[in-house]
Amino acid sequence: MRPEVLDSVRRLYPGACSTAYLDSAAVGLVSTRVRAAVVDLLTGHQDGGIAAAPAWRDHQEVVRAAVADLVGGRPDGISFTQNTTTGLALVANGLPWGPGDNVVLPAQEFPSNSYLWRGLRALGVEVREAPVRGGAADLDALAGLVDDRTRVVTISAVQYSSGHRHDLARLSQIARGRDALLVVDGTQAVGALAVDVEGIDVLAVSAHKWLLGPFGIGFVHLSERARDRLRPTTVGWLAVADPFAFTVEPELATDGRRFESGTENAAGIAGLGATVGLLHELGRDVVQETVLANAARLVALLATAGLEVHRAADPATHSGIVVAGRPGTDPAVLHRALLDGGVRCSLRGAGIRFAPHYFTSDADLELAADVAGRAPAQ
Repeated sequence: MRPEVLDSVRRLYPGACSTAYLDSAAVGLVSTRVRAAVVDLLTGHQDGGIAAAPAWRDHQEVVRAAVADLVGGRPDGISFTQNTTTGLALVANGLPWGPGDNVVLPAQEFPSNSYLWRGLRALGVEVREAPVRGGAADLDALAGLVDDRTRVVTISAVQYSSGHRHDLARLSQIARGRDALLVVDGTQAVGALAVDVEGIDVLAVSAHKWLLGPFGIGFVHLSERARDRLRPTTVGWLAVADPFAFTVEPELATDGRRFESGTENAAGIAGLGATVGLLHELGRDVVQETVLANAARLVALLATAGLEVHRAADPATHSGIVVAGRPGTDPAVLHRALLDGGVRCSLRGAGIRFAPHYFTSDADLELAADVAGRAPAQ
C-alpha cells in the first residue's frame, strides 16, 4: 500500500494511532466510517421509526451485493447472520441427518466449527477428525476419512491458532468427489485475504475480526446446491417471497433470504456495508498483498529480535497471523510485556499471536519486535 494511502487509511482507525494494534484475529478495529454508518442508521430509526424502514431495506440489498462481490459470489447466495456459529448452524440444523451419516473436520478446529457438529452425535451422526500436524490439517488423512455417508466436510480457511492457510480448492475436490458439502469458516480470512466461493458450498463469516465490522453481524454465502439441500429451521416473516402478503401458507424466498427469519440487524448490516465498501475502494488484492507483506516483515523483525516464529516455509500457506515465542520466556510473561509496551496481541497455545492488518504501519511492527526482544525471561 502506498504511504499516502496508508496515512489516509490510518486516520480512519483512531485505535491504530493510540496503540500498535496487531490483534485483528481476535477483534478488529472499526473505522470512523463504520461508526458513522451505524449512527446514521440509528438516527434514522430515532427520527423516522417505521418511515425509515424502506431505506434500510433498500440499503440492505446494496450491502448484500457488495458482500457477494467481495467473495466472488452472487447476491442471491448471501444470507445475513449474527455470527459464524449461526451461519454454520444453518447447515447443522438444516440437513436431513440419519444414523450412520458423518461429518469430517480437522482436530483442533475453533469451537465455532467444532461444537455444533459434535452435537449431532445425538442423532447418530459420526464426527471424524483428521490429524493436525504443525498447525495444519493433514489433507491426505482427511481425504481418507471421507466416504459415501459423508454429508459435510468442514474446515477453517485459516487455522486460528497457527495462521495456516488451507488449500480450499483441494478440499473442494475431496468433498465434491463424494457429493458432500464443503463448509468453510472464513472468519480468519475474509477481510484480509482474497477468498472466492468457487467450489465452496457454505462460507460462514463473522464481521468483527478481519472484516473490521461491528459485533453481532456476519454472513453466509450458500451455493445453489447447498440452498437446495438445506431446510430452513426457523421460518419467519422475512424468509418468504413476499413478506408483506401476510398469507397463511407463504412461499419461501428462493434466494438467501429464506434463511433470514425475522427483523434484520439493520445497524449491523449498515456497519458491514461501510467496511466492505472500504475494502472495495482499496481493492481486495491490494489488501491481501498489504496484510501478507506486513506479516512477512513482522516475521523478519521478530527473528532478528531473537524470537522463534512458528510458520510453514510455503508462502501459499501464509496468512495475516504470525505466531511466535521466545525460547526460555514464559509466553504469558511475554504477552504481558507486549501489552504493557503498547502492543495489542493475543496469547494462544503455541505462543503470541500477532495479526497485523492493512492499517498497520512499519512503526507498529518495529515496536512489537523491540518490546518482545527486551521482555524479561520470567
